[in-house]
Amino acid sequence: PDWLRAAFDYMEAKRLGDDFRRALEWWSVVERAYEFETSAKGLPTDHRPPEVQHWLRVNRRVLEKPPVIKNEEAYCSSWWLWWSTMQPEWRERDARGRPIAGGSGDWEVLNNPGKNGFLIILLTLVWWRDCASASTLGDWSAAVNDVSWV
Repeated sequence: PDWLRAAFDYMEAKRLGDDFRRALEWWSVVERAYEFETSAKGLPTDHRPPEVQHWLRVNRRVLEKPPVIKNEEAYCSSWWLWWSTMQPEWRERDARGRPIAGGSGDWEVLNNPGKNGFLIILLTLVWWRDCASASTLGDWSAAVNDVSWV
């Protein structure tokens, strides 16, 4: 569908590396498996970065108008907390509470296909990378690694 092609092309054009590309490809495969339907439920909103909320409310579906991230460290912290809280309980966490790749179990909590689901996670990573400096680039890379693992 048009929404998936536009989002895929927009994110792919950013050339954010192999891990991000792998996450994009995985996302398109999952969307195809769900026949491009959009889930009635969206992603959890607890701890979601305020920039994401603003974009969803004001500029939704305008990929070329990403939110302004004024404080990348705050965005980084908020993003990780949001991502961590939406993970299945069986995932182990590191000392900072971030999920660790590995293990197996049910992924139902992340089963949100369509425009309101994993697309938003990928877009938040694109926005973060667009403003990332040395202070959060390592955290961004770790986030991409975890998202691509999922």
